Amino acid sequence: MRRRTRAGAVALATALGTTSFLTASAGAAHAAATTEYSVPIPDVLPAGLAQGPGGTVWFTENAGGIGRITAAGKVKEYPVPANSQKLQALPGGMANGTDGSIWYTDSSQAVPRIGRVDPATGKSTLFELPTSGALNFNYSSVNSITPGANGAMWFSGIGSGAIGKIDASGNVTLYAAGGAPTAVTVGKDGAVWYADQQAGGVGRLDPATGEVRKYAMPGALAGTPASADIATGADGRIWFTEPGVGRIGSVDPATGATREYTPSVSDSKPTGLLATPDGRIWFAEAAASNIGVIDTSGNITEYPLPATLSTPRSLMLGPGGRIWYSAPGRGRIGSFDPANPPSGPYNSATPALTTGSNPLSAAAFSARCTTGMLCQTQVVTGGEMKIGSFTQKLPSGAIRVTGGINDLSDIKNIPLVPPVIGSQLEAKELEVPGGLIGQLPLVGPILGKSPAALWAVNKLTVTQSLAAPAVAYFTDNGGLGAKLSLNLKLNNPLLGSNCVIGPVNAALEPQMTAGGLASDPALGWSTGPVAIKSQVAVPSAKGCGPGGILNGVIDQLMGLPSGAAKNSLSLNGVFSLGAGINPLNTKSLRARSTLSPALQKLMVRPAKQHALPKAPKTVKLHLTARH
Repeated sequence: MRRRTRAGAVALATALGTTSFLTASAGAAHAAATTEYSVPIPDVLPAGLAQGPGGTVWFTENAGGIGRITAAGKVKEYPVPANSQKLQALPGGMANGTDGSIWYTDSSQAVPRIGRVDPATGKSTLFELPTSGALNFNYSSVNSITPGANGAMWFSGIGSGAIGKIDASGNVTLYAAGGAPTAVTVGKDGAVWYADQQAGGVGRLDPATGEVRKYAMPGALAGTPASADIATGADGRIWFTEPGVGRIGSVDPATGATREYTPSVSDSKPTGLLATPDGRIWFAEAAASNIGVIDTSGNITEYPLPATLSTPRSLMLGPGGRIWYSAPGRGRIGSFDPANPPSGPYNSATPALTTGSNPLSAAAFSARCTTGMLCQTQVVTGGEMKIGSFTQKLPSGAIRVTGGINDLSDIKNIPLVPPVIGSQLEAKELEVPGGLIGQLPLVGPILGKSPAALWAVNKLTVTQSLAAPAVAYFTDNGGLGAKLSLNLKLNNPLLGSNCVIGPVNAALEPQMTAGGLASDPALGWSTGPVAIKSQVAVPSAKGCGPGGILNGVIDQLMGLPSGAAKNSLSLNGVFSLGAGINPLNTKSLRARSTLSPALQKLMVRPAKQHALPKAPKTVKLHLTARH
C-alpha cells in the first residue's frame, strides 16, 4: 500500500502551548481552511454531532447537555431532563434519523437512555432502556447511535453485549451480540455491523434472524480500545478504527476479506470515521489532533487542526458540504472544506504514559499538570455564595481549581501540586449588584437600583485568592474533593486596597449529579456534572478604609463574623479527571515519569462483570417516553 503524507512534525513544545477560547477561533496558518466555535465552558466535552434545520449543527456534551451552533455561528446550550433516579444525563453519541430527526445517547451506567431532540425548541424526549431481563443495558454505556430503515435508530451498549433498535414511539427490539459493541453502522447488505471493543475487529448482526458473525483482527488486541468507531463506505465496505494500535481496518462483506491501514503518525489513536459519497474515508486522530483521509487507492493524507490537544472525536458531513468535527479536548466544534483542507505539517501524537503503553489522547487541561500525576480540574458553571446577610451569585466559569496529584500517603490531606500552566485557583472578579449602597439594611435593595448606585464610589467587586495552597482529599463516598483557604478582597475606592474577609476555609466536595463520570473509551480522561454544597465560617473584615476604620461598617453590612451555619457555597460545576502530560517540570520528571500503581487504579476502574448474552436472542419492548 502506498502512503501519501505531508512532511515534517510539530515539536512537542507546540502541544503544550495555550490558545484562547473564542466563540469563533482559528490558528493564523489555518484561518482560511478551518473554522472553530467554542462552547462557553470547554470542559463539558462536546462529542457527538448531527445536522439541524436551517444550516444548524447540533452536538452532545458529555457533562450533561446538548448544544446547537446556528448558521451565524452562535452557540446555545440546552439542558437534558433528569432521569427517573433524578440524575443528570451524560450525552454521548448523536446522529440524524433518515427523516432528519436528531437522536442521541445518554451513556449513564445508572440509567442508560436514548433521546430525541426537537430542534425547534431544544427540548428532549427520552426513553429509558431496560436494566433487567433477558437482554438489558445494566452497567452499560450506550455510546453510539446510527440511522436505519423506516425511521428506526440503531444503538449499542458497550458493557451489555447488546444492540438495540428504537423508533419514535418507543418500540424497541434488543439483540444479543456478545462482546463489547462500541459503535454501530447499517451496511448496504441490510445487516447491522458493529465495532467490538473487547474482541477487536467487527461483528455482523442479521436483524432478520438475530445471527451474529465475527470478523476478528487479532493484532488489535495489543491495544485498548481494540475497536472504537465504524462506518459503511460508498462501495459497501465496512470500515472501523483500531485506536489501541493506531490502525484503520476494513471488511469486504461479500468476501469477508479484511485489510488494515496505518497512518504516518504512530500512536495517533484514530477514532471517529466518516465515509463520503466520493468513496473516501475520513478519520480523526484523537491523540494527535489531526484529521486524516484514505482515498480510493488506499493512500493516506493527514491534516493538522489549528490547536494540538484538541482530541478530535466525531466527524460529520454537514452544512455547506463541509466536514464538521468535535474537539472535546479544547471544547470546540470545527469545520473545513474537504476540497480545501487544513495545510501545514501534521501534528505529532501526545506521548504515551510509558514506553510501549497505549497511546494517550489528552485534553488541554492535562497539559497543565506534569507527567506522572493525576490531573484534576473543577470549574463552576453557576450557583451562589452566601455570607451572613450577603448573597453573591456566581456566573459560569467564576471559579476554577486545578492541580496534580502524585502523593497518596494521606488520602485526607493530599498535596495538590500547582499546575505548570496557570494557577491552582483562577477566579473572575465578581461585581456586587447595587454596590455598597445595595448592602444597607432594609433600604439596600431599593437604593441599590437608584441612580446613586451608579456612582463610581459605590461600585463594589469581590476578588477571590488563595490564603494557602489548596489540598485535595478523598471524600467518604470515594470522590475527590479540594480544601481551599480563601481571601475575599472587597474592591471599592472608599475601602482602599487592602479590605479583606478571610481566610474562609471551604471544602469543595463535588457530588456526581449524574451518578458518575462520562468515560468514552476512545478518550483519555473522564468528565461529568457535579454539585458542591459547603458550609463555611466567615471571620470579620480587616484592612477596610484608612487604618481599618471601616471594618465595623463592613461587618455590620454583611453580618460578620458569621458561623458556618449561616454561610454556604451552593455551586454547580464540571469535574474532570485525567493524566498529566506536561514534561516541563523537571523535578517531577526526575521523581517519576509514569503513574503510580495507586493512581493507575483510580484512572482505570474495571467494569462491573456480568454474563454477556449469546446470539441469537431477541427481545421486543415498548418504552414510555419521558419529557
